[in-house]
Amino acid sequence: MLLPSVQVRPSGRVPAATARSRLLEQHRTLRAQLQTGLALAKGALGHRGRSLPELAVLLERTSKAFQCHLAEEEALLLPILDDDVPVGPWRLSVLVQEHTRQRGELDALCAPGHGLPVDELIGRYADLVQALLADMDAEERDLITPEVIRDDGVVIDQCSG
Repeated sequence: MLLPSVQVRPSGRVPAATARSRLLEQHRTLRAQLQTGLALAKGALGHRGRSLPELAVLLERTSKAFQCHLAEEEALLLPILDDDVPVGPWRLSVLVQEHTRQRGELDALCAPGHGLPVDELIGRYADLVQALLADMDAEERDLITPEVIRDDGVVIDQCSG
């Protein structure tokens, strides 16, 4: 959800620089949360002291934080990408597909009653966190850049200024 401090233009779009800055800051925060969760989960491997309810809380916190980020990322980027023809709508489609996959993986991992042993659940959590971290790296390299997320539109067949 967009915070009130984010200035939205009459077009409904947030300025590109604001969107990029906000998302990069969220990525920094999510990385710290995910790496902390990963360290806690790996520290619990093989230790009977960690209970399934504790792991469920960690999974739920991870899922909520990432789901909120995905929703805000879509709110900020989809209008910008949709207006950026000819490539933006394709990028929009790829982003939505990626988010759908990530949501599905988070939901599957957090589903109650899947009956997995704690060590297997921790292993799956670790795999998911590593994949989410790699996805954020790729997003920052390929999408959340001034060349892609910008305010000026591309005019097809434009020859000058």
